Amino acid sequence: MTFFQRNSYLILFFSLILTFSFYTVLSLKGDDVQVSHVEIKEGDTLWTLAEAFSGNTPHQQWIEQIMKENDLSTPHIVAGQSIKIPSDQLKYTPDDTVKLAGDAE
Repeated sequence: MTFFQRNSYLILFFSLILTFSFYTVLSLKGDDVQVSHVEIKEGDTLWTLAEAFSGNTPHQQWIEQIMKENDLSTPHIVAGQSIKIPSDQLKYTPDDTVKLAGDAE
């Protein structure tokens, strides 16, 4: 008991550190996803966007996620509209500047 009385400030200090550490770990959410806005062009559909951006995610699942993220009640999108797509999915965007040997001119 005398150990706790003599070191009460030290014990309080370490308890606060432990409490703040738990709070920090628990308050960090893995759901924080950065999004980018994609401008819809004439002829774009959610299916064509899924072909360009979904990567390994099945197209229907990707479309459902995008509809939920953008509060869309139907899969209908209009040219000029801007929709949010998770930024990590933009890495799947085809690069038109790269020409492969089999590409026709």
